[in-house]
Amino acid sequence: MAMANRDLNTAEMAYAAIRELPRVQYINFIKEQPSKDSSLAHMLMFSGHVQEAETTLLQAGLIYQAIQVNIDLFNWNRALELAVKHKTHVDTVLAYREKFLHRFGRKETNKRFLQYSEGVEVDWEKIQAKIEMELSKEREKAASTASGYKKWTCVSHHIFISHGDNFPPK
Repeated sequence: MAMANRDLNTAEMAYAAIRELPRVQYINFIKEQPSKDSSLAHMLMFSGHVQEAETTLLQAGLIYQAIQVNIDLFNWNRALELAVKHKTHVDTVLAYREKFLHRFGRKETNKRFLQYSEGVEVDWEKIQAKIEMELSKEREKAASTASGYKKWTCVSHHIFISHGDNFPPK
């Protein structure tokens, strides 16, 4: 109920009370997201609305996050599809897929992954740098969006007092 109402603090306390540590950890992960769009997407994921979460991330321009969600769910084909479509993080998808297969002593058999792995170099340092750059851009965008809105005070139902620029959003 608390998650449905997006009340993360109450949800965290409730799950902690019944010793659901993985859920408590995921709620803390949601709280740490750099933007409202990321937080919303992960709340949707928590509630089992994977497609809506991906759509939220894509609409917000958070392509890496959408790809990573699919990697985390082992939805490899969709992760690769997004990476190819948006021409970014193909190496990231291939690297995580390779790591996953290696952990289980398996070889790649998926033709699409074999095709893309021929022309893409997997360099974990470059991948980590690119991921950090994406997250940094998201944090900067969230900070500039938050500071760019005027604060308005509702005096009555139709009268607002302005306290800054760019508000209400158009």
